[in-house]
Amino acid sequence: MNDTGTLLGKEIRRLRQLRGMSQEELAYLAGISAPHLGQIERAQKNPTVETISHIAASLNVTLSELFSFDTAADSYADSNLIINKINAYLKSMSEAQQRDALKIIKILAKKA
Repeated sequence: MNDTGTLLGKEIRRLRQLRGMSQEELAYLAGISAPHLGQIERAQKNPTVETISHIAASLNVTLSELFSFDTAADSYADSNLIINKINAYLKSMSEAQQRDALKIIKILAKKA
């Protein structure tokens, strides 16, 4: 497959993993089979525009975001998505659990 297909497949995999989704989960949401999604991620199959649109919607990104392969922007977006995911977990915790999580984060920050 061409470079665009390879980049698209890598971007789909990156966004899927960043959201903590399995191939099966994303495939189900996008209305395709998990093996087909795997082939798209490995750039072994050319997806239709409709399939790409369903994948983008399932990942909660626009088509233009899915096709923007700017690595500097990706790094910033990755960081923000991770922070947002951590924040969502923290909001669902009790205050005591949040304090424990903060202690763990402080320990991890010291190791970095």
